[in-house]
Amino acid sequence: MGWPNDPRPAKSLVTLRSQINALSPNRDKSSDGLLASNAHTQANPSSDHEPRIGDGGIGVVTAFDITHDPAHGIDSEQLAEALRAAKDDRIKYIISNKKIASGTDQDHPAWQWRPYTGKNPHNHHVHVSVKSDKRFYDSTRDWVISLNPARNVVEAPPVAPSVPVLREGALGLDVVRLQALLNAHGAALEVDGDFGNGTKMAVKKFQDDHNLVADGIVGRQTWDALKIAP
Repeated sequence: MGWPNDPRPAKSLVTLRSQINALSPNRDKSSDGLLASNAHTQANPSSDHEPRIGDGGIGVVTAFDITHDPAHGIDSEQLAEALRAAKDDRIKYIISNKKIASGTDQDHPAWQWRPYTGKNPHNHHVHVSVKSDKRFYDSTRDWVISLNPARNVVEAPPVAPSVPVLREGALGLDVVRLQALLNAHGAALEVDGDFGNGTKMAVKKFQDDHNLVADGIVGRQTWDALKIAP
């Protein structure tokens, strides 16, 4: 498919690349990849490295390969595991060293490694694809990765305690806490412990105001944002 203008990378992947480069300024980039080469297009025309979705007539690439370079802290296996462990809702799938894990709302169970049998084993880089919905592929919020100075590898930060996932219909003290936090950020809810439509609309507004996916469901990212003082 031809596009009137040059293709561009998804903004979420630009953010990921910028974070990786900041964590490892001298890393090897020889196996980095965004836009597919002609040979890659012929071998795999349905790849997410193709600009298969559009934004105002511009093709958008929704995949990024990050070179394996453990000498400079970018161990592709560790990075793949960090991205999988973070369970970022933007991820469509991750491929690394003959295995693949899908994100949420895909055809396979989320965040579980399974064998990858494609021609490229992805042992020189980790492949990250993001979802084709603009609210995901162009979200510029930071990715949850960091450089562990003791091990000199990029990995996920320590796992935080689990948090309740709340949605419309929920009842109880966790909803009371949610409503109080929403009110601290400017909502005007009755704090009654009942997650009704009013609470859902307040959650969606808060999520939209804070560059989160505005789905009205309160998970870790929304809880974390709510706990920041207004």
